[in-house]
Amino acid sequence: MPPRARSDAELIILLALLAAIGPLSIDTYLPAMPAIAVELQVPSAVIEQSLSAYFVGLAAGQVVCGPLSDRFGRRPILLGGLALYLLATVLCVLAPTAHLLIVGRALQGLGASAMPAASRAVVRDMWSGNRAARAMSFVMMAMAFAPIIAPLLGGQIFVYLGWRAIFWLMFAFGLLLVALVLLRLPETHGPERRGDVRLLDHFIAYRLVLSSARGWAYLLAGGLSYAIMFGYIIGSPYVYIEFFGVRPDVFGLYFGLNVVGLTLGNWFNSRFVTRWGYLRMLGAGIAVSTAGTLALLLFARSETGGLAAVVCSLFVAVAPVSMSGANAIAGLLDRYPDNAGAASALFGVSQFGFGAVAGALTGVFHTGNAAAMAWSMLVMAGGASLAWLGLWWRYNHLASTRPRGDGAADAGP
Repeated sequence: MPPRARSDAELIILLALLAAIGPLSIDTYLPAMPAIAVELQVPSAVIEQSLSAYFVGLAAGQVVCGPLSDRFGRRPILLGGLALYLLATVLCVLAPTAHLLIVGRALQGLGASAMPAASRAVVRDMWSGNRAARAMSFVMMAMAFAPIIAPLLGGQIFVYLGWRAIFWLMFAFGLLLVALVLLRLPETHGPERRGDVRLLDHFIAYRLVLSSARGWAYLLAGGLSYAIMFGYIIGSPYVYIEFFGVRPDVFGLYFGLNVVGLTLGNWFNSRFVTRWGYLRMLGAGIAVSTAGTLALLLFARSETGGLAAVVCSLFVAVAPVSMSGANAIAGLLDRYPDNAGAASALFGVSQFGFGAVAGALTGVFHTGNAAAMAWSMLVMAGGASLAWLGLWWRYNHLASTRPRGDGAADAGP
């Protein structure tokens, strides 16, 4: 008998656990990054590259995983990705040098890329339109507990067992996901839905998405919105631990405040997206994030307000990020329901590719305080704002030229 979730709620929780592999793999070792640099005898910037390498692996892998899941189904791609993730995690545990750790993290990201690519496609297999945006919000709201727990748990494991034990935790979580996929996840994209389409045709689907101005706009708005958070993730260990002197085992408490904000943003989105539409909600999220990054830059440049000002402005900047991402991916997948895997993969490339760029910009703008992180986040927020303005103009232009009675130009608003 094939595996099957007992309810929509169980399926959403299962998808949230799959998506949680990202926060777990990113956030658990953040408190240990300064100490890893000391033990491996390299500058802190080199260890930051291990985080960027993970983002690059996540982005590159989704280019392949999306079309493969469209052609062969969601479950085989998830299991294959988890197998690579487990092998790469062992390499990270045993890595004697920073360079091998960076290689292991890139491979780990490559394996983990199957999870967001396939799980977002499962959402589109099961739901559509604003219902898909609502389901995606619940997935993100459920998985938001991972970033709350991960740095706290990582900090405690680091203090008592060392940083390599953090990667053993990742290995154990990967094994749990293998069991859940085998026993509980149904195949939502079976042979009857795949037809006889060649694998090459699924890769050609990228051209379909990338030839659309609105496709690009959704990719940029969503990817750059997420990069706001990634700029914070990459910069926060330095800002909190080295600049403000926060202890590694307490770092997770500060980090968790922003995850509470993400949870509230997702709750707000799940409550109101069916009333206001995903395009308006996307714009609202980007606007709030932009205001938060401007406040952060102001406090950082003037060095006023201290740690409290940085924490509060980061809360405002990061809280709407998942809400913005959920609405962007819902809008993109709603336009390409027959190529959900490819569209989801491109969204992942945009999401984690711009995340890597945000990390690089943090180094370029390095100033010795929180300003580098603020500049990086502001560049991403500005780009997301421009992309959303293009979407909004396009929606109003099409609505004004569509004959009466033909319906809305976009399902979002």
